[in-house]
Amino acid sequence: MRLCPKCEVALTSVSYEGFRILQCPECKGYLVPLDRLESIKRAPRTPQEQLKEEARTEFKGDASAPVRCPRCHGPMEKTPLDVPMLTLQSDRCASCRLVWLDGGELALLQLAYEMSQQFLNAEDMKQRLRELEASPERKAQFEANLAQLPEPADPVADALGGGVGLLLWSLRQGLRR
Repeated sequence: MRLCPKCEVALTSVSYEGFRILQCPECKGYLVPLDRLESIKRAPRTPQEQLKEEARTEFKGDASAPVRCPRCHGPMEKTPLDVPMLTLQSDRCASCRLVWLDGGELALLQLAYEMSQQFLNAEDMKQRLRELEASPERKAQFEANLAQLPEPADPVADALGGGVGLLLWSLRQGLRR
């Protein structure tokens, strides 16, 4: 049983964006494996209004006090979170690869990503693909246009045909002697 690093209350297993993570029922903080954090951040399953409500109700400010890892009990390192216009830090345990996020910080992290140009571009491309798939005529026209494009250049062949190729050839000849 893992205890909350702030409240020392037993953490409960919850499903968040389709991933099992641990949450404190008191302070609403989350314990997330580092490798799942990026996947959770990029999963736009929860509506933005729900994320905004979670951030509004659960975020009580960034805790500055150091915390200990719920798994190994070693000190967790403060690491800045990429949230524009806010100075937030997560707590990370390098040896256990776990991240502690105070209540509301995970929602803020997701909202910040969903407002980024990277996310907006990806959503635009997904919408275009859905529109293309919905119209057989548009899909056929797209495939016809694609077939008319010239074959892409082979960067390896281009490199071997240039000065790099001559250098490699001369080195190879020198090794045979």
